[in-house]
Amino acid sequence: MKSKVAVSIYVFNFLEVGNKIEELVQAGVDWIHVDIMDGNFVNNYALCQKFCQDIKAKYPNILIDAHLMCIEPQRYIESFANAKTDNFNFHYEAVTNKNEANILQIIQDIKANKMKAVIAINPETNPQVLKPFLDQVDGVMCMSIKPGFNGQQLNDMVYDNIIWLAEYKKVNNLNFFIQVDGGVRENTYLKLKQSGAEVLVVGAFVNVPNNELKTQINKIEN
Repeated sequence: MKSKVAVSIYVFNFLEVGNKIEELVQAGVDWIHVDIMDGNFVNNYALCQKFCQDIKAKYPNILIDAHLMCIEPQRYIESFANAKTDNFNFHYEAVTNKNEANILQIIQDIKANKMKAVIAINPETNPQVLKPFLDQVDGVMCMSIKPGFNGQQLNDMVYDNIIWLAEYKKVNNLNFFIQVDGGVRENTYLKLKQSGAEVLVVGAFVNVPNNELKTQINKIEN
């Protein structure tokens, strides 16, 4: 697939986030990444279903990518579907029962609720644990930082994770997209793309004056 920018709104001043989304839409962004944190899986809190619902109500053509950094994320499938979320992005590490049948059921439940199922892994998690699910998920998101806090430096382990996923996808003729979240900077985005990342979640990368937004987006998408 063509390289895609997904903008994380968590990095912006919340008093200005509405105006910032409008600027992003005018610059051509059509994929918004909404970070959901429960204070348990990560030591922080952020956003909720209402953010997804409100963005979708104003911008129905925007793809809402809800990134659940929450223990037992399957508890929230129905509520995020009701909030018009497009991608339900959950962490493998956040599911207590990692039995293959249980995770496959979570994926099926997400799809039954008319959302795309995206499974995320932390940098230290070997992507090979996802083998049983890669013919079922719509996407895999590789974290390149510790989830829960922005502004961190990229963990180089993410490159090998992406490379392995890209090769496995090619060899097995699979269709899931490869997403990366965290540490996307001027000195990392090219290598992430070359490794096989197709969707790059950005924050600070596009936290620039309005007249520079398109330039930053085009660096990744073109």
